[in-house]
Amino acid sequence: MVVAKVWKTEKPFEGTPQLSDFKLVEEKLADTLKEDEILIEAVYFTVDPYIRVLELPTGLPAEQVARIVDSKAKDFPKGSLVLAHVGWRSHAIINVKEPMNLGYKPAIVPQVAGLSPSLWLGIIGMPGVTAYMAFLERCDPKPGDVVVVSAASGAVGSVVGQLAFSKGCTVIGSAGSKEKCEWLKSLGFHHVFNYKEITPVDALKKYAPEGVDIYYDNVGGEFTEAVLNSLRPNARVLICGQIADYNRKRDEVPNPYVKILMAEAKVQGFLIFKHLDDFPRVRKELTALVQQKKLQPKETVTNGFQNMPQAFLDLFKGANFGKAIIKV
Repeated sequence: MVVAKVWKTEKPFEGTPQLSDFKLVEEKLADTLKEDEILIEAVYFTVDPYIRVLELPTGLPAEQVARIVDSKAKDFPKGSLVLAHVGWRSHAIINVKEPMNLGYKPAIVPQVAGLSPSLWLGIIGMPGVTAYMAFLERCDPKPGDVVVVSAASGAVGSVVGQLAFSKGCTVIGSAGSKEKCEWLKSLGFHHVFNYKEITPVDALKKYAPEGVDIYYDNVGGEFTEAVLNSLRPNARVLICGQIADYNRKRDEVPNPYVKILMAEAKVQGFLIFKHLDDFPRVRKELTALVQQKKLQPKETVTNGFQNMPQAFLDLFKGANFGKAIIKV
């Protein structure tokens, strides 16, 4: 009999998540598999800020790269690695023909020489696909455009910046430490500022005195308010994340719509979970870009399933470079 370790929450998050919000429990799994089922054991996990605002009946959402321990499913052989969105659990039994959390379907992780399977949770996974589809396919970047990326050292923002650079844009990013700023410059960002040392308002006066053409918003809050005041006519704003607002009360969030109106800006939200059918197509593009060294992956790896809650809390402190990964 396989016993799964599962992280759960005592209650819905209130304000900033705390370690005391989590509890580790055990669940016994079925002794035998049914047709089309596989038994998986986690190898890598992703933790992402967006789960702060999701409440799923199956518990905390998270995708994992897992090894197939046993299988009764065609095309999912024992020993293979698979992507599974089954939450914060060490083991699971899933039916490969049924959707998992958020509509994801299990998919075999291909073996690509020189590339870690964990990249299918990051630059070749949901964050990379999000950056590719939201920026390249929705923001209409053109050479010379001034692009501002908030939370630029994160899993999505760092990819957006690299894609913007490849399109001949002037790329401006923000991060919360000297080390992160230096890393972003190495990726091709033209200007990077530490938001702990200079306000977004002052940084934009310095680096984008004539205004902003594209704003890729991963943060929200006061940062977004500052950028919206600097929009050029016909600017494009892509709302991807709002990490600054996840732990706030609704009445504390500033209203940006007057600035959007005055700039006649095009604003679009993007929820990757509504575009799951595009994953195979975009993953092929991202894999090629990584292999060609046109995209540089970066991971912050935390060892140990027992450390998942702390790794999640660290996201809200800006502790991670690139993609936050848990290695079991």
